[in-house]
Amino acid sequence: MHAKLAVAALLCGLTMTAAPAFAQPAPPAGQPAPPASESAPPPDAALTGRFTGFFTTVLAGHVPGSGISPEMRQGFTQQLLGQIDAAFAGLGKFRQLQFVRADTMAQYQRYHYLAVFEKGSQGVMFVLDSNNTIVGFFEDQSAPNPQ
Repeated sequence: MHAKLAVAALLCGLTMTAAPAFAQPAPPAGQPAPPASESAPPPDAALTGRFTGFFTTVLAGHVPGSGISPEMRQGFTQQLLGQIDAAFAGLGKFRQLQFVRADTMAQYQRYHYLAVFEKGSQGVMFVLDSNNTIVGFFEDQSAPNPQ
């Protein structure tokens, strides 16, 4: 449980510093926030492969070489990479990403996956901008997490 909270804090912190455009204005008082659109198509195998490469690179303690925004690159400090590794270490060896769903929010496409490890799984989300650049990566609290 403690590791899950650490992952949430670390990954959400990275996303918030990397992509401040995700902050949406609050709806008027008494009105619910608009839901994310469920219109994004499922990813092709190449995109899932790209996310898998990104994820395994981060888990190995390295900053991905390409395909990420400058803000993401700057946010991936060695300290943060170590904390992410430590947070996922209890789940064992990473096995695969399993696609859950895709949606859009503003001009961003969000891809929800279940990261499957040998000892459990964790929901993760990858966010792309209109140029297909990864601008966000964090724990997905809406994904099923069958530990």
